[in-house]
Amino acid sequence: MNAVDALLLAFDAAWKDEWESLRQACHDLSEEESVWQPPSYAREPHDKGVGRPGTILWHLNHLELCHRHYVETIKRKDPANSPETDPPGELPLRDALKALGNATLDLRNTVAELQPDDLKSMVRPTRNLAQFIAMFTRHMSWHAAQIQQTRRLCARRAKSAQA
Repeated sequence: MNAVDALLLAFDAAWKDEWESLRQACHDLSEEESVWQPPSYAREPHDKGVGRPGTILWHLNHLELCHRHYVETIKRKDPANSPETDPPGELPLRDALKALGNATLDLRNTVAELQPDDLKSMVRPTRNLAQFIAMFTRHMSWHAAQIQQTRRLCARRAKSAQA
């Protein structure tokens, strides 16, 4: 297994492993869960084009934006000039899930096209391509955990309201 294959293995697990992944965190996600904002985010300013901070929809739209940005960053390989990426436009749940799935598949395919020697290329002033792929894989896992935690908080709130 070469270095690109190893990075793809980690990416695929973060994206769609049956236990601890973005796909698992979003399994059977309801509209109600997707728009619920934890109270700790209530005073955060609205993130125009992405949504209400702390909501699951915000996480999904944010990741979709980031994954498109990462594809452009890899294709440019210009560490001094980060590409401008427009936000998705506060997509509703089903559209956000579809757009994120497409952007994530595109990102995965972009990584799969790389050769091991490409991983040494600088894409940020302080990150080479290998470090960049490790960062965005970790970023996806972090958001998956935030989504899972928000779902638990939302469920707990609903149970408390019923009691």
